[in-house]
Amino acid sequence: MATNNLRSAIENFEELFRRTLFVEQNDINETRQDDGEHFPDSISMSAESEVDDQPTAHTACPTSPLSQHKWVQVDSQDFENSPKSPARPDSACGNADPYDYLVEEEKECVGFARLVKQVQRNAVRQGFEFTLMVVGESGLGKSTLINSLFLQDLYKDRPLSGPRERMYQTVAITKKTVDIVEKGVKLRLNLVDTPGFGDSMNSTNSWKPVLDYVEQQFKHYHIGEASPNRKNLQDHRVHCCLYFISSFGHGLKPIDVQFMKALHRKVNIVPVLAKADCLTPSEIQRMKVRILKELDENDIKIFQFPECDPNEDELYRQQDLEIKKSIPFAVVGSNTTVEHNGKRIRARLYPWGVVEVENPAHCDFVHLRNMLVRTHMQDLKDTTDYLLYENYRMQLMCQNQAH
Repeated sequence: MATNNLRSAIENFEELFRRTLFVEQNDINETRQDDGEHFPDSISMSAESEVDDQPTAHTACPTSPLSQHKWVQVDSQDFENSPKSPARPDSACGNADPYDYLVEEEKECVGFARLVKQVQRNAVRQGFEFTLMVVGESGLGKSTLINSLFLQDLYKDRPLSGPRERMYQTVAITKKTVDIVEKGVKLRLNLVDTPGFGDSMNSTNSWKPVLDYVEQQFKHYHIGEASPNRKNLQDHRVHCCLYFISSFGHGLKPIDVQFMKALHRKVNIVPVLAKADCLTPSEIQRMKVRILKELDENDIKIFQFPECDPNEDELYRQQDLEIKKSIPFAVVGSNTTVEHNGKRIRARLYPWGVVEVENPAHCDFVHLRNMLVRTHMQDLKDTTDYLLYENYRMQLMCQNQAH
């Protein structure tokens, strides 16, 4: 009796299940016909075999296909020949398409090694800014050297003063901003000049306006750093000071010692021996030794080059060593190009010969340019930020606590 009751219950359940499927199939077909589509009321044997071939979790239960999903057969060869994502054009930071297919070596990596490209891409997009100050007496070739360094005529609109005006001229601070683009890299160069320095009859405390300007930039940066909105914080701090030393003397003058002694803890000082073409190679060497000796005797700290990483290649380490040996840089500047030995070069013509500006055998112009632009520009900015500015900020905090 119990077996018959169980068998009857199973038959009733199967009949109810078939009726439910039939009602659902009719509802689906009516919906498709309303949308303009025509499907048969029942699924053919071929369609059932295709459905059964697909891997499902419950193969015993029939399922009704949905209108928005269809089985599409894709050939593996067509998939391999399908077009890849279009690569973006190369920029200054290289091809940084995140959809590029990885090489075999990178498939086993996590991918954080590409952080370098991310930082480089953001830096190139934002651009760079550098503030350079030039200080020295008039007639030492400061303007010519700056034009030679950046291949720009930055002083074409500057008025020239006569000897009478220079005799009573006071030190002035002028600033000029130039945007330079090279191979997609943007550099905003802030050039700070000090006309009148050392030109008047009384040059006592002629360094004071320069010191006030450097400290004023520190103060403005400190105020902007402490403000709630630092999104548009601009860095106008002086990152490097090229101090021009006359080659007509026998070393440093008193005004040179006073200036560098007053500012060597506020700015990166790079001494430059101006108009080196007026001296012989032996005289230049003796002048360099004398200047370094006097700097050491007066406890003046010029810009200290960081030690070269031992992992750097041999060429870079050799170049870094040559730069350190060239201090103070004996330089020659020229705004004109001449033809010499069948090629155009930047040089100065004399009755006794030609002085090539970019020839390391003639002067240290190439070493100065490499240091200032190609190898140590970021080091100059880091020293200003992490050492000189931090010293100023600590002194300011100590003064506030004392009051």
